[in-house]
Amino acid sequence: MRCFVFETLLRIDFFAKPAFSCVFLSSAPSPLNKVRQGNTMSVRKTSTIMVAVAATLTGFWLYTSSNAQPNEPVAVGMGAADAVQGVLRAGKPTIIEFGANNCVSCREMKPILHALAQDSRIAVADVDILKEREYIGKYQIRLMPTQVFYNAQGVETGRHMGKISAEAILANLGMTPAAVTTTAITPKAAL
Repeated sequence: MRCFVFETLLRIDFFAKPAFSCVFLSSAPSPLNKVRQGNTMSVRKTSTIMVAVAATLTGFWLYTSSNAQPNEPVAVGMGAADAVQGVLRAGKPTIIEFGANNCVSCREMKPILHALAQDSRIAVADVDILKEREYIGKYQIRLMPTQVFYNAQGVETGRHMGKISAEAILANLGMTPAAVTTTAITPKAAL
């Protein structure tokens, strides 16, 4: 025995929730219930897939936007008459490293320069002197890597040959690390 009115209602709208329940007197389930459950499962699967795709796209967008590096070290090339002078016009203390990609010490300095480039107070430039040979004589480069330090007015304040730490670079530029704040602590006994 089946409830004919209820099944007709479900055939019209598979997703309608009944306001009343129909009791089946036979022990076998109605074939219509299987169809309705199948459609509900496909809707659940589709919505789950859509949510997963949306979450993946949102995650990818967040990852790429958070990894965008606004202050990358400037790679100086032949684009301008003297690209180093263009970097110095930024009006910030500047470090320019003269090196090459096949130099081990120069490659070891790249992460340090990249980290320093994140500090908006300074400008960082990287010159590949094997590609830009005219800079060797013009800036008197004798060893790779050579770091040349400039103040905010574009005047050379110092040089270093070889590897150097980020703290030493900031000290040569006359700056302190941005993340470190020094505060004076007065002992309780002195109060």
